[in-house]
Amino acid sequence: MSEIAALVLCKLGGKAGSADDIKAVLEAAGVTANDDAITKLTGDMDGKDVNDLLAAGMDKLKNVPMGGGGGGGGGGGGGAAGGAEAAEEEKEEEEEEEAEIGGGMDMFGGEGDGGDY
Repeated sequence: MSEIAALVLCKLGGKAGSADDIKAVLEAAGVTANDDAITKLTGDMDGKDVNDLLAAGMDKLKNVPMGGGGGGGGGGGGGAAGGAEAAEEEKEEEEEEEAEIGGGMDMFGGEGDGGDY
């Protein structure tokens, strides 16, 4: 696969895409060149235009379903009316707690007598 990528890079760079060109691109990228694969690739590509091959491949791929779905999201809330009642009860409880705290306390737990703070 890296040999094919190197060939396309050669073609994009205006090179002929010879075995030496492909090997130079692979070595520049730090990949060990596989001489057998390069020879097979250059043999298969002999007399063919990369742009025509890419266009033919894209034409074949246009009918392949890609993307989309991505799986369903997580299931939502479960309960019907029971959930609404529970949320309402919690809200009422919070209000009651706030009302009970009221008294003469300040935020540091003092009695609110204007101490040294």
